[in-house]
Amino acid sequence: MSADIAFDVVVVGSGRAGTAAAYKLAKEGVDVALVERAKQPGMKNVTGGVLYGEIMDDLVPEYPEEAPLERHVVEHNIKLLHGDAEVGISYRDQELREEPNYTLMLGKFDRWFVEKAEERGAVFVPETTVIDVTQTDDGAVVHTDREGGDIACQAVIGADGVNTTVGRKTGIQRTMHNRDMALSVKKVIQLDRETINERFSLDGDEGAAYVYTGFPEGAPTIGYFIYTFEDRISVGAVGSLEVLRHLGDEGYGKTGTPLYSLLEQFMELDAVRPYVAGDVLDEYQGILVPEFSYDTLPDRYDRRVALVGDAAGLVLNKGYTFRGLDYGITSGLAAAASALECRGDGDWTAFGERYDRRLENSYVLRDMKQHRHLPEFLENERMYGAYPGMAAETLRGMYSSSTDAEGLTWRQAWNAFRRSDATVRGLLYDGYRAFRSL
Repeated sequence: MSADIAFDVVVVGSGRAGTAAAYKLAKEGVDVALVERAKQPGMKNVTGGVLYGEIMDDLVPEYPEEAPLERHVVEHNIKLLHGDAEVGISYRDQELREEPNYTLMLGKFDRWFVEKAEERGAVFVPETTVIDVTQTDDGAVVHTDREGGDIACQAVIGADGVNTTVGRKTGIQRTMHNRDMALSVKKVIQLDRETINERFSLDGDEGAAYVYTGFPEGAPTIGYFIYTFEDRISVGAVGSLEVLRHLGDEGYGKTGTPLYSLLEQFMELDAVRPYVAGDVLDEYQGILVPEFSYDTLPDRYDRRVALVGDAAGLVLNKGYTFRGLDYGITSGLAAAASALECRGDGDWTAFGERYDRRLENSYVLRDMKQHRHLPEFLENERMYGAYPGMAAETLRGMYSSSTDAEGLTWRQAWNAFRRSDATVRGLLYDGYRAFRSL
C-alpha cells in the first residue's frame, strides 16, 4: 500500500453522516481524515430540514446548548391541494417541546459540527476531490486531485452524496436511474422573527413544518414544504426525476417540467402566498436526493468500504414528513463503531460487513422496512387528484350555505365520490395499501 500520507480511516464528505463518523472516531483516538470537495463545510448542502431525535445529544456533550439550532418544532401541518382549495391536518402540541426536533440551516450546522470534530482531533481536508478508491489485502488508498494527495488508510467511509464517487469507483453502487433519485429545489427567504411568529402563529423559538401535495393535480411523488427558521423561512419542492421527465412539455430535454417552475407556481397559490411572501432571497439551490424503498436499496459496503447517509440511499419520504438527517448521523455512527471494532481485533477486512450488520439492526433500516410499501403507495395518482378533490367537494358542501341543506354529509361525500375518477374497488384497494404502508 503506497501513498503520500496515511490515516486509520478516511471519511469522504463532511455532511452530517460523514462528520458524525469522524467525530466519533477522533473522540476515541483514531487517526481520521475528513475529506471535503468544497472550500468549507455545508457549501453544497441545500439549506433547510428538521433533525429528529436524540442522536446528537448522545454524541456531542455541548449539544444543543452550543449548536446553531433554529427553532424547536411544535407544529406539523399536512396540506392537500386541489385547485384553489386546501384540505389540511394540523398537529400542534406543547409536549413536542420535550422532543428534540429542531429546524436546521445546514450550512451553519455543518460548519459547527466539523469544528467540533476538529477539536476532537479529526483532520479536515477541504477543496479536495476524490477521484478513485482502491483496496488491497493490506489496506485502501483514497486517490485525490491534489498533487501527491493519495491517502493510505485501513478503511474508507463514503459520505459523498447520492452520486457517490466512493460507491461508483469501488463498484458498490450500481448505475443510478431516474427512478432512484429525486430533485429538491429550495428558496430561503429572509424575514424578521416577529413576522415569522405572527405569520405562522408561533411564540419565541417555536417552529413549524408544513408539507403540501396535490399540485399539479394528479402528479404523483411531487411534494412541497415550508420550514421556519429563526429569521428566515425555507420553501421548497421535491419531485421524482421519473415523474418530472414525463410531466408537461418543457424542461428536461423538452420531456418534462422543470421543478423550479413548479415551485414558483406553488408559491403563487392563494393557499400558500401569505406564508411565503418576502422580497429578500437569501439562497436558491437544488440537489439530488436518493429515492429508494427498503426493497430497492443499493448495496452499501465492500471489504474496507462503507457508504453512509445519502450515499447509501438512507432517506425516506413518509408523505407527512421527510426523514434523512437523523438516518445519516446514525449510519455514520454505525460505521465509526465498526471501525473501532476492527481496530480492536485488527481485522479491517471485516469493516464493511460489520457496518452493514449494525445498520440492519438499527432503527433506520427497521423504520424503512416497516414502511417498505409506502413509496409504492405514494405513487398512486388518485392521492394527488381524486381524493383531495373528493375531500374539498365534501367540505365545501358542509360549509357552504347554498349546499349545506342538500343532504346529509355522507350523501354529499358519496356524490363527490361518484363525480370523481375513483371507483369502489380502487378505494378499497387504496385503503388496504395505506394500511399496509403504515
